[in-house]
Amino acid sequence: MRRNNEERLMTGQHKPNHTEEVPRMANPMDFVTPTDLVELPSKGRYPEGHPLHGETHIEIKHMTAKDEDILTNRGLLKEGLAIDRLIQNVIKDNSIDGRHLYAGDRNAIMIRARASAYGNDYKTKAQCPACGSTQGMKIDLAEQNLYDGEGWRDTDIQMLENKTFQVTLPVSTIVVNFKPLNGFDELSLIKRKSKKDDPMDNILTKQMKLFVISFNGYSDDQTVNYVCDNMVASDAKFLRQAFRLVSPEVKVEKDFKCKECDHEEVVAVPFGTDFFWPDR
Repeated sequence: MRRNNEERLMTGQHKPNHTEEVPRMANPMDFVTPTDLVELPSKGRYPEGHPLHGETHIEIKHMTAKDEDILTNRGLLKEGLAIDRLIQNVIKDNSIDGRHLYAGDRNAIMIRARASAYGNDYKTKAQCPACGSTQGMKIDLAEQNLYDGEGWRDTDIQMLENKTFQVTLPVSTIVVNFKPLNGFDELSLIKRKSKKDDPMDNILTKQMKLFVISFNGYSDDQTVNYVCDNMVASDAKFLRQAFRLVSPEVKVEKDFKCKECDHEEVVAVPFGTDFFWPDR
């Protein structure tokens, strides 16, 4: 009876004979991390000699468990280095230094890395600009707009051979040489924010000191810092607008309607500390 039951259980199943080899399982060590192509907002507008000069895409690896460890490393988080380290880790081409990439290209990499790891749905909270109430938001990271930083072409801004820019301030008539921010500039800004004796309320001036290369050809820190601190407001506004026009960026925006006061406007998606840690 037992033999008959075993035969019935084996009906329809393959019975390997003695001469048949059992297939080996794939070696987990042979697993290759998947990759994605990320479209660069800058479209490769880098100086000649840069590894991404003229390139429209960059290949990145999917995040790994090791990368998640980076995002929870207290030391790296305290120093503001976690995201920078992550960006460098996911870039497949080791010859590319992530800190030499424009801030907009780095943001595109960061968004794609997060989406490939946890999906395009991003749940976060936003504060109403009108009444200050906080409410949940759900964003589809696939719905993004790339700005190539070419809006300067119909203005008096000039692009130089080294891909930096030049413009004359309307009031002081000072000639400014400036550039989009890169990874090094972002890290410098983070370090300045973290200084207890350096308040964050002058963040616009700090940023200006990073994207300005020279005033009337003077590129020393003393001159740049002095002019940035003492520039008339109309010149400063003009220069910040010029900076935005030349800076490639990835924009993720969403229609916001407050449930408390019915205020409506289009808001930039906030990428807070929960960006890489969705509800699990």
